[in-house]
Amino acid sequence: MTSRASVLPTLTPSSRGRVLIVDHDWGVLERLAGVLRELGHHVALATDGRTGLERAVELAAEVVVVDRDVEVVDVRTFLDVLSDNPRTADAHVFVTGHGDLSELAALAGRAEPLVKPFHAQEIAARIDDVLRARRAPPKERELEGDLAQVALFDLLQVFAQNRRTGLLRVESPGATGEVWLVGGRIVDAASSSGLRVDTGLVVGEKALYRVLGLRHGRFVFWPERRPRRTRIDLPTSHLLFEAVRRSDERAALETKLPPRDAALRWIERPRGLDVPSELLDAIAHELEDPRTTDELLDLVPAHDLEILSALERLVAVGAIGTFAPVRRVRFCDDEEVPAMRAAILRFRGPTAAQPGAEGPARIGVAGSAPAIARFARALAGIEEIVPAAEPLSVVTSADPVDEGAFGWLGRLRVGGTELELFALPTALAYRAWWSVFVGASRAVLLLDGEQASTSEIRVVPAGPTYDLPSGAVDALREVLSGTGSGLRRSGEWRLDV
Repeated sequence: MTSRASVLPTLTPSSRGRVLIVDHDWGVLERLAGVLRELGHHVALATDGRTGLERAVELAAEVVVVDRDVEVVDVRTFLDVLSDNPRTADAHVFVTGHGDLSELAALAGRAEPLVKPFHAQEIAARIDDVLRARRAPPKERELEGDLAQVALFDLLQVFAQNRRTGLLRVESPGATGEVWLVGGRIVDAASSSGLRVDTGLVVGEKALYRVLGLRHGRFVFWPERRPRRTRIDLPTSHLLFEAVRRSDERAALETKLPPRDAALRWIERPRGLDVPSELLDAIAHELEDPRTTDELLDLVPAHDLEILSALERLVAVGAIGTFAPVRRVRFCDDEEVPAMRAAILRFRGPTAAQPGAEGPARIGVAGSAPAIARFARALAGIEEIVPAAEPLSVVTSADPVDEGAFGWLGRLRVGGTELELFALPTALAYRAWWSVFVGASRAVLLLDGEQASTSEIRVVPAGPTYDLPSGAVDALREVLSGTGSGLRRSGEWRLDV
């Protein structure tokens, strides 16, 4: 009789990957981690969901193995957080547990199910396959070319006729876009500027019309890739015809507006203007702080053509004008730098992933998606702010009130010392894991939403002017004043030492 061990796969060391294993059973952790480390992979371990989330983000895990019965944070919330964070959104996730394979698959449709008990060497081989595939040069791309030679309209018509499924990715100077097809139908789209990190992605039909408006750059088609969700449910022929119409009308409107990079300011609310009141309210709200046309197109929910049409009418009647920006503000004067550095350093402490090492100073910034966007723009007006390299991830919800943002906003750099700013949603379902991401500071700046007391987190409400550079400075300094350092505002901010 052949023994089980004799048919196990033969494993050879491979390129180093980043793997996180979350399980309450130390036996499972040690056996699987041992085999993976022999293969050369970096492995982090956790026995509960909260610690696992913290380590996943710090590690930027490429593969996550999580037990169905993970404690502290349930597995569904665990998976939601992984997919919402840009550092872990692309991780390959395995969900393990006892029982039937179909039950595990139904529990976590986004993850690969693994039934317990399993042999560590078999699972390690599967994980190693995943990591090798991530390292391998992409072979599945089927078609690529230049937008100057092939129009996206023609390409999508061919895909529709041939009932193709896959991802069409477009890279243009200063912008990227993605169009997802299933059976020849366009079902989702996303667009990102790459220049603005405070407004996140534009998705759905609005994004599709932007992508189809790109005329320069390159495209790549990846067959058989499927979208996570369906945001578009209209015939492809209708979408393409509508995109042509909108492109022509948009070009005509832009000739009547100020330059795209000019800041616009709200002057007064017009009367009797043929603009939907909901759209007018949204534009007025966003122009409480001067913004460019590009920023308004990202922040206002309506389609770009409707926004531009409304702006053209508002400019024509004098309700909107251009704004000459003031210089950027400083977070602190030169003589304050030592005090501010000391205040920031007090927020540093050990991390869960490296208990013996001192982690970065970090605070959370919680708020709705619009509030986070306004605060991020205010941060751009502070000289000592280093912006984030990646756009924020938008956390969606059935209740718009609970929608928020997730990810790095940037870093405050004072005298070579840095304070990381991390955006968090305010929804009650997410507050349980705020402490996972704020580090040793245990401090969160709350922009809007309901204030909730907690023994683990110090929540500091932001002032009403947080969406202005000077107000953002005041809000951040208020958080730093809670270090017990004596930092306070009484004419001048100072640190008593």
